[in-house]
Amino acid sequence: MKKSVYSLMLFDEIVEKIDQIAYTKNTNRSQLINDMLAERIGMVTPEQKIQKILEQLDENFSDTLSVSQINKNSSIQFGKSLKYKYRPKVRYSYEFISSERGKYAVLKISSRTKSENLNDHFDEFFKLIMNIEKEKDENYTDLLEHQTNHKFVREFKVDGELSQDIETVTDNLTRYLKMIDRAMNTYFSNIDEVDNNDINFLLEEIYGYYYKK
Repeated sequence: MKKSVYSLMLFDEIVEKIDQIAYTKNTNRSQLINDMLAERIGMVTPEQKIQKILEQLDENFSDTLSVSQINKNSSIQFGKSLKYKYRPKVRYSYEFISSERGKYAVLKISSRTKSENLNDHFDEFFKLIMNIEKEKDENYTDLLEHQTNHKFVREFKVDGELSQDIETVTDNLTRYLKMIDRAMNTYFSNIDEVDNNDINFLLEEIYGYYYKK
């Protein structure tokens, strides 16, 4: 949906009340009026779709991950501690960014450790996941995956595009993050006990269970 600037004549008392409601909802006047009008005429704005997706993601992971932050209509962050040496912290976040086609989701994963050894393991894990997805997903060339400074970024230009219905986007994002979370737990539970070929086999099984098309 494209936004444009319009001039409206409103009673001061109405604007004051709108501002009060906007403050309690952690939004702004224009967005609140836009949402109210959309609801009145039976439309769903991209921001409303994003908020519903974020709320559903929060519910879907309530028993496995702790939500550290939800930014209204834009992003959600999850935090966890791995069952490994020093209990390293990991942060997952889904953000929605804009493109010419509309908004879509991006997953960002980062480690919260300064240990070079642990960061090397994180880099190796991300590399294995990228290789598996490259092999298994025929649409891989349409995706963006990259690693920078022990971080992993994965764009969902198709599976997380808002032109789809809320349930489809939420399901795609849920399955992918569940795959990543279980794969990461499996990787760090086995890196000191089995070789890379066995770990890669385990990760391939997890990918296929959760996210194979």
